[in-house]
Amino acid sequence: MDSSINILKNVWGFDAFRPGQEAIISDLYDNHDVFALLPTGGGKSICYQLPGIAKSHLTIVISPLVSLMQDQVDQLKEKNIRAAAIYGGMSFREIDITLDNARFDAYDFLYLSPERLETPLFIERFKAMKVSQIIIDEAHCISQWGHDFRPSYSRISALRELKPKICFAAFTATANERVKKDIIEKLGLRNVKLHQTSFRRKNIAYRVYNSENKKARTLELCNSLKNSSGIVYCQTRRSVREIHSMLSSENLKSEMYHGGMNNDQRKKAMGLWMQNKTKIIVATNAFGMGIDKPDVRYVIHYEISDSIEGYFQEAGRCGRDKQKAIGFALYNSKDLKTFKDSIGIKFPKKNDITKLYSALFQYFKIAFGDGKDQVVEIVIQDFAEQHGIKPILAYHGLKILELNGDLSLSESIFHPSKIKMMIGVSELYNFEIQHESLKDVSQFLIRKLPGVFDHYKRLDIALISNTLKIKEQEVIKKLKSLHTYGVCDFMPASTKPTITFLRPRSQNDTFLLHPSVYGIRKQNYIGQIDTITEFVESKICRSQSLLSYFGEKTETCGTCDICVRKTNDSSELTESILEQLKKKSTIATLMNQLGASELEITEALDYLQAEELIECSKHEIKRR
Repeated sequence: MDSSINILKNVWGFDAFRPGQEAIISDLYDNHDVFALLPTGGGKSICYQLPGIAKSHLTIVISPLVSLMQDQVDQLKEKNIRAAAIYGGMSFREIDITLDNARFDAYDFLYLSPERLETPLFIERFKAMKVSQIIIDEAHCISQWGHDFRPSYSRISALRELKPKICFAAFTATANERVKKDIIEKLGLRNVKLHQTSFRRKNIAYRVYNSENKKARTLELCNSLKNSSGIVYCQTRRSVREIHSMLSSENLKSEMYHGGMNNDQRKKAMGLWMQNKTKIIVATNAFGMGIDKPDVRYVIHYEISDSIEGYFQEAGRCGRDKQKAIGFALYNSKDLKTFKDSIGIKFPKKNDITKLYSALFQYFKIAFGDGKDQVVEIVIQDFAEQHGIKPILAYHGLKILELNGDLSLSESIFHPSKIKMMIGVSELYNFEIQHESLKDVSQFLIRKLPGVFDHYKRLDIALISNTLKIKEQEVIKKLKSLHTYGVCDFMPASTKPTITFLRPRSQNDTFLLHPSVYGIRKQNYIGQIDTITEFVESKICRSQSLLSYFGEKTETCGTCDICVRKTNDSSELTESILEQLKKKSTIATLMNQLGASELEITEALDYLQAEELIECSKHEIKRR
């Protein structure tokens, strides 16, 4: 494996593989089918990217996460590795050209969403592609028993019928035994090489507490760990903004990260946190995929994930340097009720989905039998208001239509301006003679964007404006004119969600909602809500509970809130608190040190305060 070590060193700058990586790479070198279950932080991308670089032909990576695809492609390009991605929001022409380039060996890696696999355009190009391996990322999405089931994943195995000699590799960070078997069966993996590392993270202390004042506890925890790097996870953008504002008001510098921010804002926030210029990042679950920061000392779930898999992945983003770390999670009865209420929100009534389908095509004035491959921008709030639909129900209805294969929804991700010349140099020369007013912009494109005749290039409108000394709006107007004349394919920048219609509008708006998209997924979701509820309310060791879910057995960890509480059971809680109060403390710190619930601590503190043994202020508790 000397060649692998050399590639690892030259491309990534690492001197050695992480545990489990080398064996996976070796099997892919030998063209074996692979199933790899690597917990968060296991470095899975290197496992397929390294052999992809070493092999002579294309690696296709199937992933459901647009933001992760974009990040991976950008990182590979920075390493001078040829990569491209196909996702919602791209024009039909750009997709066509990208697939054509892949057919002629222009890329080493092609990333695409599973919904794209079924299109005739992809299938015809795929038949002609020279492919060395097919990678299925987030492979648990293929299983109807998985926490994030996507029916389109179940069609991946059809690619094997077209190219039976190509090796398939499935990667996931979260799969119990049932899901694991389902993945292998649905993908048709042959003589599969299994790779699974233990889910046990001995260095992480899992602490889960019922709290009626989660903001206060979060503030106390962040304050007590202000010199350490940490993540605070929230379920909504609103909560992210509130927690960020609260921390800032208490002079705790933090950054925000959520899907409503544009690409530059997210990159800036992540950069400051990765470089330790900011210690705390407050984020939705949009943050974390592909992030590998080794020195994160704590993760706080201000609002816990709605699945064991989600919680485990997010908590697992601390302590990757193998040093001690803590995963806090706070919940209360309101949160558990929100979980139950979310079932009706995430799964609107079938009749409402049918009405949404009809309203969508009416909104964009698309006739029966039309619309296939059309890309449109949508402001969900505006669309919902116009048709008398609650925005949140409209959003989840669109997600169900996406899973049903009717459309692809690209959420609020920043799409930069892009352009490609569609005519040759001689044709352009003749065009410029007839359209002198557009010549300054067309000449800028061919002189400043090398490769623009062959590939889509990112376009900096401000740079063109400054160089040519004309207003940005005038630049855009000229680019649109060039587009209209067929000189170029110009795609303006956008932060709005886009919809790509994958099928034509069905006659009389009668369409089949597949049971796997609605009924099965709804039952799965109810099951995962029940499981996370049982977990937070359990009195069993947290590590034992988590590992049992993933099919592993282990001894008690001795570090979770349950184990710490049992260790201190022999002591009177008030005495233990007084012992801890030799130094100033907070309610959250006492909960953490003693494993006691918020209610137990506050009742004990009320007693000690009445006995005039302690003093309590807004931010601290101390002995008299």
